[in-house]
Amino acid sequence: MKAVILAAGMGKRLQKVSGGLPKSMIKIGKNSIIHHQIESCMNVGIKDFIIVLGYKIEQLKTHILEKIKRDQVTFIENPIYDTTNTLHSLWLARDHLDDDFIYFNADVLFQSDLLKKISKESQYSQLLLETKSCAEEEVKMIIDEEMRILQISKQLSIPKCAGEFIGIGKFNKDILERFVHYLQFGVDNGQSNNYFEYAVDLLAKDKILKAIPTDGIPCIEIDFPEDLARAKEMFSL
Repeated sequence: MKAVILAAGMGKRLQKVSGGLPKSMIKIGKNSIIHHQIESCMNVGIKDFIIVLGYKIEQLKTHILEKIKRDQVTFIENPIYDTTNTLHSLWLARDHLDDDFIYFNADVLFQSDLLKKISKESQYSQLLLETKSCAEEEVKMIIDEEMRILQISKQLSIPKCAGEFIGIGKFNKDILERFVHYLQFGVDNGQSNNYFEYAVDLLAKDKILKAIPTDGIPCIEIDFPEDLARAKEMFSL
């Protein structure tokens, strides 16, 4: 199994506190966010990485290689990172999506126990769900009684949603041809500046995707300075 990490963006909303660093290089405790992610992967036996970079690419490459060997990682460049979003970045990695992989946004901090929930073999691809009442800004899920994902998007009716997709999921090899098809559909239809969940939402109408509750295991997506402050409180690492 591989890990695919999307780390191309510059994190505009955190520039005042990041000192101009890529968001994934911000330190929480002794490690940066992306180093925490890499360590969590290794803790569950994932040793191969595909990482999409863009902003300050050489600086971030050097930083990543402090934690893993060069032959463990495939770097992919998104040269138009400033005008595109995660759908385009994942589409750029499409030729490497040839086996089961765990997906991360590079701004999600979590305990490695979360990966144990989805890294084991399962018949279905799985996305981690934090069960809660959501805000407009968050990526939300509508699920059925069997935990099948029916819809995933920011633009969903909040009362119908089970909670927030935290930006971590496992995609099985058997659905990747269709997943790449929907990524390509998005790019072909002017959605390169959209989130990758655009393609996941289409995929969920075609294949069975399951929501897996986080069950209170700590995790946080770091978008704003207040998220960073909260992350430092949650993870005294």
